[in-house]
Amino acid sequence: MVEQEPEGRVPFVRRSAPPVVLFVVLAAIGLVLNGSRLGLDLAGGRLLPVGDLGRMWSMYLAGWHPVGGGTASAAPASLAVLGIVGAIFTPIGGPAALVAILLIGDAAFAGLSAYAATRRLPVSRWVRAAVSAGYGLLPAATASVAQGRFDVVAVHILLPLVISGIAALLARTGRRWLHASSWCAVGVALLGAFSPLAHGLALLGLVAGFVVLPPVDGLLRRIGSVGIVVLLPLALLLPWPTVLVNEPALFLHGLSGPGAAPAAADLAGLDPGGVGAWPIGVLVIVVALAAVVMRPRALLSPGLGVLVLGVLGLVIVLLVPVAPLQGTGTATGFTGVPLLVISAGLLWIVLSASQAPAGGSLLPKLAAVVGVLLIAALGTGAVIAGRGGPLHSGGGDKLAATQADELARTGRSVVVVGSGDEVTKQTSGALPQYGDDQLALTPSTPARLLSWQNAFLQPSSGATRAALSGAAASGALFVVLPQGEQASTVVALAPDLAVAAQPTADGRAVLRLLAPSGQAVLVPPTVAKQAVTSSAPSSTAGVSPVDATLPDVHVRVSEGMAGRLLVLSAEQEAGWQATVDGKPAPIVPAWGHQVAVSVPTAQSDVLVEHPSTLRDVLLLVQVAAVLFAALTSVPGPSRLR
Repeated sequence: MVEQEPEGRVPFVRRSAPPVVLFVVLAAIGLVLNGSRLGLDLAGGRLLPVGDLGRMWSMYLAGWHPVGGGTASAAPASLAVLGIVGAIFTPIGGPAALVAILLIGDAAFAGLSAYAATRRLPVSRWVRAAVSAGYGLLPAATASVAQGRFDVVAVHILLPLVISGIAALLARTGRRWLHASSWCAVGVALLGAFSPLAHGLALLGLVAGFVVLPPVDGLLRRIGSVGIVVLLPLALLLPWPTVLVNEPALFLHGLSGPGAAPAAADLAGLDPGGVGAWPIGVLVIVVALAAVVMRPRALLSPGLGVLVLGVLGLVIVLLVPVAPLQGTGTATGFTGVPLLVISAGLLWIVLSASQAPAGGSLLPKLAAVVGVLLIAALGTGAVIAGRGGPLHSGGGDKLAATQADELARTGRSVVVVGSGDEVTKQTSGALPQYGDDQLALTPSTPARLLSWQNAFLQPSSGATRAALSGAAASGALFVVLPQGEQASTVVALAPDLAVAAQPTADGRAVLRLLAPSGQAVLVPPTVAKQAVTSSAPSSTAGVSPVDATLPDVHVRVSEGMAGRLLVLSAEQEAGWQATVDGKPAPIVPAWGHQVAVSVPTAQSDVLVEHPSTLRDVLLLVQVAAVLFAALTSVPGPSRLR
């Protein structure tokens, strides 16, 4: 006599088979389509080289950043997330290895996330696995990987879990409502750390569900849960939300910047445009429509609400162009995040249709065949189209070892001239890295960097000399020209201001600036008159670098002539303070955009600093929010009935 298993119990092998098969298949597809970029140091496209663990935390905790001439903008919260999770991967490369693993394994991780998020649905495990595979191979995701849009990839992985958490919270709060609310808030915060747009859509769906759906376990608990999910993520992301209020580009363009407006055919195929995907997502729409036709009640599922949220986000991104965070003009955002939300809603409708009892023996078999064909089509499109794109292994551009050491030692900056869609960047101590392009610069900086870019790409005697002298006055030591540009053309116009230096590892020409400069310089009266009236120096006679480190400069100047200036390689913005012999002194703009202080004739102590008291307070609030989330996320002991 054979003993049968109790009803409702499933053997472990049968229970684990669908997710194992799902992960293995998607991981194999991910390795194939990323075969040319396998490595633990990916960069290219919208992804700058990822720094080590120390840089992640130092940049996140700093109150002032030497990017674009200097800015007091708060660093994105994604740096803290990579700093925390990246610590686990320290033996194999830290945050850089984490980013590479997530990009290469995006399809597999997103598929597992979708499978785990649907665990409470009364649907066959193999159906859930099939739908999750379709979610992992969405065109918006493969395009984001190929283009180096790590923020959209992070949303792709986190989105199913956040949607599931919000839906569970609205359906039933339960006795452990605080525990569930805290976990949901943490998920929303992680989502918001990489995509403010996805964060906003999640909160909009939460509030809409709170208004529309009747309370199940008491109104007070439900209000408390919604309040925690709305407010706690904002506290966990501090102080970055203070920047989002003033920078709509971060909300509409995301961390990876704007994107080219996709064609109507691309949008119909759930393709955000650009390289890395085919508009084959139209098959997902067709399958969802077929599911609705066969099971009309599927439209009553929450998937329709998610679909509407995605459409709303898509309309906002396409119809509201804004100035890029570090660029000029206006542009529309990349549609990857809204298309992921739309796709999640469509697949949820398909799952809802699968919950209904089968009407006959033929329909389930037909659905299985359609599911296999859909996964095969999405996988084929991902493998063929996703292999292209600018993302590559080996990291980004590298300066010669002696040049990199000199930058790190002196703290001087390097200007990387952009071309085409790339904007010109100025960073101190090293070439641009992940997080540098996500800082809000001072209002005048993008236009100044664009003028330098035009002067280097279209050399002329006056404009090029002004760009070289202006870059040197702002603390730059090297200028990296775009691929194909020759240093000799610029040097011929200003041999007294720049010389050709050793090119980068990938062959880009490098200029070394000759004018005396540093993080702080003492300017004589003759040049000081130019500094307060001109945008670039025509002479550097008598300019002497000062041994100082930004942002807090404390120097003792000797006796000298009246009219001297202490000029910092920092952009003038609110918050700078100066004292001379302990007495407040006014900040004087030098070259129209840099911080300067008038120096008296007598020997004196000059202190110029940029306090970050408010940021320190906000960080303390963030620490308190982290402690609250950690304590409330732990479930209390269950009470036996």
